[in-house]
Amino acid sequence: MALVACETFDPTDPFASPGEFYNSKSRKELLTMARKGDYEAIRRLSDTPLQNLEARVKSGEHMAMMQLGWRYDTGFGVRADPTEAARLYRVAAEHGDISMAQNNLGCLYRDGRGVIKDYRTAVQLFQMAAAKGNEHAQSNLGWMHERGYGLKRDYVKARHYYERAARQRKDFSTGKPLPGQSMAQNNLARLMRDGLGGKTQPQESIRWFRKSAAQGNSHAHHNLGLIHEKGIGVKRNIQLALKHYEFAAQKGNLLPLHAMAWLYEQGRLVPRNYTLALQYYTRAADNGYSMSMYNLGILFREGRGVKRDLITAVDWIQRAAIAGNGYAQSTLGEMYEMGEGVSQDFPKAAKWYERAAQQGLTVAQLQLSILYGTGRLGERDLVQSYKWVLLAAHLGHLKTTELRSLLEKEITEAQRTEAVRLAREYRPVPVIEEVPPLENRRME
Repeated sequence: MALVACETFDPTDPFASPGEFYNSKSRKELLTMARKGDYEAIRRLSDTPLQNLEARVKSGEHMAMMQLGWRYDTGFGVRADPTEAARLYRVAAEHGDISMAQNNLGCLYRDGRGVIKDYRTAVQLFQMAAAKGNEHAQSNLGWMHERGYGLKRDYVKARHYYERAARQRKDFSTGKPLPGQSMAQNNLARLMRDGLGGKTQPQESIRWFRKSAAQGNSHAHHNLGLIHEKGIGVKRNIQLALKHYEFAAQKGNLLPLHAMAWLYEQGRLVPRNYTLALQYYTRAADNGYSMSMYNLGILFREGRGVKRDLITAVDWIQRAAIAGNGYAQSTLGEMYEMGEGVSQDFPKAAKWYERAAQQGLTVAQLQLSILYGTGRLGERDLVQSYKWVLLAAHLGHLKTTELRSLLEKEITEAQRTEAVRLAREYRPVPVIEEVPPLENRRME
């Protein structure tokens, strides 16, 4: 579920090859074409010296504002300045009605770069651009529906917008086919694979993954690797899976690094190789992927493939926990409870258990119940203890029966009623980690 969310339009990335058609056009004609979404026209307009572009901005040209905003957004030829990018995008979006500026400004609001994070404003901007046919905005709007950012989660609507962006279309100027938006194709394929927003369609999902991968999308290559590793709709082929993983990893995607590390750590489908596992985990962890941080910490904690080192283990696990990884939060709670690699500290153990418990991890919920019920946090709190054991049992933990029975012998009816009320009000809030590829923190 860790996927990059937002595509910012890149006006230097040609979707159509140059030709006599564009060579014959005046700058005014290219501007008209660019406003309608002609990517080659936009690219040619972007092949402009910075001083020339700044002069056009001063003269009030909205397309130039979008182009200069993109440079400040990405640091292309200038020092990155998302605040200035937002200012330029806003003028181009509001006064020039340029869909790419609306989309790119939406990305800044979605990510909280240069502006205060505001999902609802991002959605509004994506809707404006999507209504004009901007496939980047359509893809982004699909993502907002899929994740429930700024609106109610709706997989059916997510599929709808992904499908609109993913479809092949004709260049209105040249009549040549454009391949469809690659990230939308990847995300549409994921929903089809997982049966979200419609029935499960493994073969159709593979077709869309391949379309996306053919455009070089590293996420699609990662997902094709997963399909061949698991044998989803195809015969399992670990060598083909590794080929896709390696391609995506070479493009800087963190997810296949973690996937390959896990394969080499487990040694089930490939020969066990802790050296490679550590190498891949470290690359992903160094670049911020929390699950790799956690797994790396576990290897150091258990001394598998590396000399046992509890200090290094705590460091990696704590970094993952701070990043919001529920497994790391629960494990860090356990280490504080046991005094393993850190000084024993029950309040800190409870803090990390509770963060994991709020995400729905039953092992953390059970341990939190024990801490409250045994008085290790001070005075015993039977209401909190019973609440957490009820939740752990409801969510499927198998070792709750004994503790629940013991608590039911002690708590009063009023305490039980209050604990049940609190348990019914509980809603898990999992932390979703978004992982963009290394070579482009906005999107491919």
